Amino acid sequence: MAQVAQPLTHQPQPSSQRTALPLPPVPPPPTRGSNPPAQPIFAIVAADQQGVDDELGVYVAKGHVRLRFNGWTLLADRVEVAERSRSFYATGQVRLFKGNQYLQASSIRYSNWEGTGELEDVYGVIDQDTLQRDAAINPTTAATGSHQPQPASWPTDPSFACPQLSASPNRRALSVIPPGSTPLPTMAAASSCPGAGTDPKAQRLMEALERVTFTPSSFQGADPGERTPSDGPSPASRPIDSQLGTSTIEQRVSHVAYQQSWSAGIQLNLGGLIGYTAPTNSTGSGQLAPPRLEKAKGLISKIRFQSSNLQIQRDTWTARQMAFTNDPFTPARSWTIARNVTAAFNPDGTTKIWARSGNIILENRVSLPAVLSQTLGKEKASYVIGSDNQDRDGVYLGYNLKPIKIGSNGNLNLQPQLLIERAISGKSSSFIAPGASLGSSTVTQSITAADAFGLIGNLHLPIANLSLDSYLSLATFNPDHLASGTRNTTRLSVPLQLPGNNSAIASLFGTYRERSYNGSLGLQNVIYAYGLNLEGSSTIQTQPPKAKPANHFFQPIGISWQLQSGNFQSNLYNTSSLANIWRTTFRLSASSAFSLWKDKPVSTLRNPEAGLRYSPTAIIPGLDLNFGVSGVGAGYSDGSSQNTLTFYGGPSLTLGHFDKRFFDYTRLSASIAGTFNNGLSPFGFDRAVDLRTASFTVAQQLYGPVVLEAGATYNIDPGSIYYGQNSYSYFEVKLQRRSYEFGVYYSPYDGIGGIRVKLNDFNFDGSGSPFMPTAVNAGGASAMPIRRNPS
Repeated sequence: MAQVAQPLTHQPQPSSQRTALPLPPVPPPPTRGSNPPAQPIFAIVAADQQGVDDELGVYVAKGHVRLRFNGWTLLADRVEVAERSRSFYATGQVRLFKGNQYLQASSIRYSNWEGTGELEDVYGVIDQDTLQRDAAINPTTAATGSHQPQPASWPTDPSFACPQLSASPNRRALSVIPPGSTPLPTMAAASSCPGAGTDPKAQRLMEALERVTFTPSSFQGADPGERTPSDGPSPASRPIDSQLGTSTIEQRVSHVAYQQSWSAGIQLNLGGLIGYTAPTNSTGSGQLAPPRLEKAKGLISKIRFQSSNLQIQRDTWTARQMAFTNDPFTPARSWTIARNVTAAFNPDGTTKIWARSGNIILENRVSLPAVLSQTLGKEKASYVIGSDNQDRDGVYLGYNLKPIKIGSNGNLNLQPQLLIERAISGKSSSFIAPGASLGSSTVTQSITAADAFGLIGNLHLPIANLSLDSYLSLATFNPDHLASGTRNTTRLSVPLQLPGNNSAIASLFGTYRERSYNGSLGLQNVIYAYGLNLEGSSTIQTQPPKAKPANHFFQPIGISWQLQSGNFQSNLYNTSSLANIWRTTFRLSASSAFSLWKDKPVSTLRNPEAGLRYSPTAIIPGLDLNFGVSGVGAGYSDGSSQNTLTFYGGPSLTLGHFDKRFFDYTRLSASIAGTFNNGLSPFGFDRAVDLRTASFTVAQQLYGPVVLEAGATYNIDPGSIYYGQNSYSYFEVKLQRRSYEFGVYYSPYDGIGGIRVKLNDFNFDGSGSPFMPTAVNAGGASAMPIRRNPS
C-alpha cells in the first residue's frame, strides 16, 4: 500500500498551508535557443490536500492548488508531479500568469527531461513588449521560490474564462477571395465550462498511459475524476447571431489604448506605390499627396490566442489549429485562424509563426485568405488585386509567395503578377519606344507574352545596427521593355541618437526610375539618383506637464528636418531632355493646431468599449485650426537654386462620436497654402509650380461601419498656367471597425487604386475572454471536440 506523506485536511484558507517542492517548471512562452536551468526550480505550493505516493514517486496536490515559482503563479484543481521522470501534470481550471503574460488550460503536461509537453483547451494573452522580461529566469526566485509582486493588470486569483459565444451549424463565413463560402472555425469549450458536453475526449494511447501513471489509486481522496472547481460557472454561451454588442459579455479588460496600425489582408496596390515619394518642396505644405507604401512602426504587441491542443517541443509550440486576435474585446471584430502552425518566441521578444494556410476573419462573417509565415502581425494576403494605370495598364492580380528567410532576421518577399487588363487588350501604353531615351514619353505598342507578367520584390536585411531595404518593381519580363518597366529604391540606413530629436536616421540611397509626385505636374520620373540623406523629427510641448487636458488649446508643435545631397538624372522642366546634376537640399518644417472647441468623449463607466465600436480611438467632436510653415533651400551643381517658404492653414471640424449607427461621424478639413519662391529648379520633379493651392478632405459615416472619404487639391493661383486644375484627388469606401479597417481606394488623378485591410494594435490590462466561438449542434448543445492529434 502506498504511503502518504504529510496528509493535509481541508482548510478554509489553503494559502496558509504551504510546502516547498522541487518542481520541474511549467514552461513559460519559450525563448529560441533557451536551455533548461542548471538547478531545479523550487515551488511554494498551497492546496486543500497534499501528499506523496512513495511507491510511485508521485506528489499530488488537489483542491484550490496554488503554486509560485520564479515569479510565475499557477492555479489549478489538481497538480501531480513525478519526481523521477521530472514530469508535471496540472488539470482542472488551470491558470498560469506572470507579469503581463496569461495562459489558461484544462490541462498542462510537461516533461522537463524531454522538453516536451501538451496543453488542452488553451486560451491566453501574450504581451510582446514585456515577454522577454517576464520569461526570464530570476536566479533568486528560481532558488527560493519567492513570489514577485503581481502587476495591477492581473487580479490575485484570475478566474477561469469560459467561452461566451457560440456558432450554429448553418453559420457561414463568406470567403471573398477566391469566391465561395467556408464554415466558421470553432473551438469546443473546456470540460469545466457550460455546454462542454458529457462525452469524454478521445485519448491517444500515450496519453492514457500517462494518466494511469499519474493516478495513484491508493492516495487518499485522489480520485482523478473528482474536481474541486476553483470558480463558479461562467455565463451560458450566447450565439453570435444575437450579439448586438459586447456589453453583455464579461470582457475582463480595462485601460484599452490604441498604439499603432499594421497593413494586412489585401494590400493597397503594393506594386503601384513602391517608390512613390513626395518632392521636398511640397512636404509639409498642407497639400494632399498620394500615400506612401505603409511601413510597420512595430509589432502588434498584445495578442490573444486560442487552441484546442498545443504540443511543446523545446523552443517551439505546434498546433493543428490556432487562432490569434488583435482585438481586446469579445466578440473579436478581427481574428486570424492558422492551420498546421508552428510558433516560436524569439530572443528579441517577437513571435514568429509558420502555417500552411490561414484566414483573416472579419466580423465572424467575412474570410480573407492569408499567408502566415512571418512575424505575428505582419500577415499578408495570398492574393492581391490592384489597379495601376501608370506601369501596368490597369487591373492586375498578384500572389504573395512565402517569404524567403535570409540570415536570422532578414527576409525577401516576392509577388508574381498577372497583368490582366494588359493581357486582354494585347497592347500597352506604359513603355517608351524601343531604343528611345528614358526621358521620352511612353507610346502605345503591341505586347508579347512576357509583357503580361510582372513582379514585386521587397528585401529587408538587418546588418548589425544597419538596415538594408530594397524595393523592386518589374512591370514586364520583355527584354525590350525592361529599361522603362523597372523601378528600384535601395537604402542602407542607421538610426541616430541626436540631442533634441525624438527620432533621426541617416541613410545612403540609390534609386532607378523612382516616381515623384509634384502637384499639377503629376508623376515625374527620376531616372537615377544616389547620395546621402539625413532626417529627424522632434516635438515641442506647448502646455505645462500638469495642465488639464481641457486647457490644452495649443497642441504640441511638430518639427521635422531633412538634409539630402546626391546626384540626380531626370527630365528638365517641361522637356524630354535628361540632365545629370548634383542636388543638395535642406528642409525645415513645423506644424501645430489650435483647439477652438472640444466636446466630451463618450462615457465608458457602464460600457468599457463605448466609443470604440467603429474606431480604434474614441472620437471627440471638436473644431481645430491647423497651421504650419515649411522652408526648403535647394542648390544645383549647374549654378541654379530654388528657395521656397510655404505657409498653410485651415479648419478641421469633427461632429459625432462615431458610436451610433446612422450619421454619427462627420469630419471636414480644408487648407489653403501660399508659397513664396526665389529661383527655379532646372528639374521637373521638384519645380515649384503650385504656389497657391486649396485642399479639402471629407469623411462621412453612412451606416454602421461604412464610411465614405474623399479629398482633392486644386491650384488657385490666377497667374499660373495650371490655374483651376486638380493636382490630386482620391475617394475611398471604408468598412471601419475598432480592430481593423477594410477599404476600396481609387485615385482618378493617377489611376491607382486597390483594396486594403489594416489591423490595429492595442494595449490593455486584464486577460480578456475567449473569442473563438464554440460549435452548436442542431439540438443546441455544444458540439464535441474533434481530436486532431495523430494517434
